[in-house]
Amino acid sequence: MGTPKELLEWRGRTLIAHLQQEIAGTGLPCLIVSNRPETLIEKGQLISGADVEITRDLVPSAGPVSGIVTAFRMRSEEVLLMLSCDLPFAERSQLRRLIAFAGQAGSWDAVVVRAQERLHPLFALYHRRTQDHFEEALQAGQYRLMDVLQKLRVVETPPGLIDPWAACNVNTPEEYRAALREQKKRESER
Repeated sequence: MGTPKELLEWRGRTLIAHLQQEIAGTGLPCLIVSNRPETLIEKGQLISGADVEITRDLVPSAGPVSGIVTAFRMRSEEVLLMLSCDLPFAERSQLRRLIAFAGQAGSWDAVVVRAQERLHPLFALYHRRTQDHFEEALQAGQYRLMDVLQKLRVVETPPGLIDPWAACNVNTPEEYRAALREQKKRESER
């Protein structure tokens, strides 16, 4: 991307502040795991007074696996919602749909959004019993989330439950521009 994705401008704020606001809108606490927490505090435009905590990885950073391990070590809830920092359309209505679906999905270790013909392991709910799998992957140097998912009872969201754009992450300038165009389109349709 050439710049920290979480600091991209989105709806008049940074992308990370947008996500924090949407998580707060569901009533959930928010933990942000970052390699640069000082930058987020300085430039992230986070909502003060909201239930948010920012931390650096507690273990040597190994991408999302170490972030998930950090989240499990720092939080006590039985289920954690994990989101990547670059999901501009991950709005509270989409988060609530995911949570409601998980509540009716029976027995699972992870409920993962399926959109755009693929799984999105960083738009998912993980039960605490998965922590050991993530800890083991970290210790073994296996940092691919999909490898960990293969060891879990995964329930995928059904077609149409989640807006496909909600799982769209912006990894490149082209994807960011596409998200901005989609946002402008949505605003004009209101």
